[in-house]
Amino acid sequence: MTWKRFPLAVVLCGFAVSAPAQDPARADRPTFTATVDTVSLAVTLTDDDGRLVAGAPQDNFKVYEDGTLQDLKFFSVDELPLKIVVLLDVSGSMKQKMLLAQEAAVQFVESLEQGDEVQVVQFGDRVMTLVEFTPDFDEVADAIRSTEVAGATALYNAIYISLKDLESYRREELDRRAVIVLSDGNDTSSVLGFDDVREQARKANVTIYAISLRANKDDLKKEKYRNAKFELDQLAHESGGVSYAPRDLGDLNGVYDDILTELKSQYSLGYVPKNLEKDGKWRRLQILTELEGTHVRAREGYFAPRKSRLRRRPRR
Repeated sequence: MTWKRFPLAVVLCGFAVSAPAQDPARADRPTFTATVDTVSLAVTLTDDDGRLVAGAPQDNFKVYEDGTLQDLKFFSVDELPLKIVVLLDVSGSMKQKMLLAQEAAVQFVESLEQGDEVQVVQFGDRVMTLVEFTPDFDEVADAIRSTEVAGATALYNAIYISLKDLESYRREELDRRAVIVLSDGNDTSSVLGFDDVREQARKANVTIYAISLRANKDDLKKEKYRNAKFELDQLAHESGGVSYAPRDLGDLNGVYDDILTELKSQYSLGYVPKNLEKDGKWRRLQILTELEGTHVRAREGYFAPRKSRLRRRPRR
């Protein structure tokens, strides 16, 4: 994937910047912290041909929440660190594909930057975290290569758990968060359903990149694989990500390269909403671009926080 470049602009206004404490692996980039009211957005800008457009100025973007123009307080390109979950299907049908899938994921991780953090999760009939969030890419590579094929496919459970983990990890930091899920089939053993996963995806500020290995012409003649691809497409689209369906396993490296290129050219936008009501309602987002021939991809909205329901203890 190719991308255009415009002059770089970085703006910080009203956000705290601090160096990470006591962690040399995370010291390459500054840490940005934000108030609980901050809404942060990972935004991808493309041209009419689908090429990534990097380096557009801040005044190119207009963010509307429920139709009301918001004031940007934070703007940067590839400045915020990444927190990524690498989610790998290890069900029985992956037996002949596992080695190539492992090496493609390892190559992706080894191309990340110092200060980024990765968690590795495998799913068959059970969901297992092989390594918690870490900036140690050697440890991540070892975890990816340790995956072993067995069992059914608990796809919904795995995506749901990964979204929850990302949502709760270092919540005070302003960063970019993504789940990269690779699967070769439909869900066969989850307790949770697709609607549960979709609802959690709408709550989490996480971009989903989906890689489906059962999406060729013959596979899509079967309803179960058509439905599985549709669901992954929907999760990716609503979160501002992309769904991929490589024709051949040998294309996996290129898919991961495309994801990495996109992450490295993303814009990070932040604002404090003008509507500060803590009502738990859905807030629809619209992000407009003023550069002719460009298009924005980002999450479609978010749920406002709810008021605390702590009860007062009666006095004695």
